[in-house]
Amino acid sequence: MWRYWYRGWCPRHPWPPAWTRPHPQYYREDVEWEIKYLEYMKKELEMEIGEISKRIDELKKILEEKKSERKID
Repeated sequence: MWRYWYRGWCPRHPWPPAWTRPHPQYYREDVEWEIKYLEYMKKELEMEIGEISKRIDELKKILEEKKSERKID
């Protein structure tokens, strides 16, 4: 059976291998809190998407103006 040496796995890999690391603790979150948090994140992301789409529209208008200026010249 493999053993993990407390001084390190090997000189090139001083961190322990995945199978020797402790597992993360499982804890139950309140489901209502998680729902509220996810709804909040959804609102934030929708706001960011709105801002990004406005910026895209602005940049498209700027590109159209530059193209129309080039055609006139």
